[in-house]
Amino acid sequence: MRDRLTMLIAAVLLAVVTVTSYWYSREMRRPTSRTPSSPDTPDFIVDSVVLTQFDDSGRARYRLIAERLSYFNENDDAELAMPRLVSLQPDEPQLQASAARARITNAGERVLMQGGVLLQRAAAADRPALTIRTEQMTAIPDLEQFASDVPVLIEQGDTRLAGAAMEYDNLKRVLTVSGGLRGEMAPAHR
Repeated sequence: MRDRLTMLIAAVLLAVVTVTSYWYSREMRRPTSRTPSSPDTPDFIVDSVVLTQFDDSGRARYRLIAERLSYFNENDDAELAMPRLVSLQPDEPQLQASAARARITNAGERVLMQGGVLLQRAAAADRPALTIRTEQMTAIPDLEQFASDVPVLIEQGDTRLAGAAMEYDNLKRVLTVSGGLRGEMAPAHR
């Protein structure tokens, strides 16, 4: 009787192991139902961000500082809260751009800054500091080009200009203001 009881317990345990293995095997092959993320939901969020971009020779070109970075893997975009971009090139006047928020697209190729946008270039030996204020500006950091199609206020030394739109190329030091141009120009120094 004892041998039969031992064989019965062994058969039941073997059956339990077999059924459990079969069930586990089927569960592992079943596709998982992952809830697709919404395009408005970031894949990750990072607080207190400081990113530095380097040139080919390893020198720092720009530093990006932001209170928060939200990254969207679906389109490779990033949103920034309170961003500030600072140029770090020692042989050029420092350039700073800040805003309430920004969206980086095309792997950093374009930056759309919005809300209290401020672009400042430090004074150079031959030119006074430049300040541009607007509510929206598109920046192409690699080319150091900035554009706005909403009203802008520009100050350089004692000169003040206001216009409906502007384009600024920092490398060429060319500023183009268009649409409803108003301003006060300082007299030339002799």
